[in-house]
Amino acid sequence: MNRLGMMVDLSHVSQQTMRAALGVSRAPVHLLTLLRLRHLQEPKECPRRYTQEGEHINHVRKVAGIDHVGIGADFDGINMLPEGLTDVSGYPRLFAELLGDATWSIQDLSKLAGLNLLRVMRQVEKVKEKLKEEKVLPYEEDVPLTAGDHEACFYRFLRLPDDSE
Repeated sequence: MNRLGMMVDLSHVSQQTMRAALGVSRAPVHLLTLLRLRHLQEPKECPRRYTQEGEHINHVRKVAGIDHVGIGADFDGINMLPEGLTDVSGYPRLFAELLGDATWSIQDLSKLAGLNLLRVMRQVEKVKEKLKEEKVLPYEEDVPLTAGDHEACFYRFLRLPDDSE
């Protein structure tokens, strides 16, 4: 993926997959759901209002730094959403709340809104060009799964019956 200039998205993967990808990727990776990771252990603590969401963004910023925080628009498949933030139409209120916090500047909010993602995309492209110069070819072989490879998977998928059954 690095050689092709594709951003490696580690959202919704198991910790085993995350570690494996981080171990081989030469480019930055994308982890959209970092904000929610702490709620996997404490689902009852999911924010109930968009104002609490600001507290969680501040926590991630404190841990990772302003250059490593972003906000997405992927609301599909989420069961619990904060009141006032059920889709992107709540972002103006969220950003107004953050701007009211003296620790946020317009530049910080710009990074949160997308500048950080654009920077990472440029870094991924630079890695692609470097690998191209090194004459690294894309790896196109299927990687066979061995017994146990899928055991760390966080999700369980059910096979749907087909029409022949």
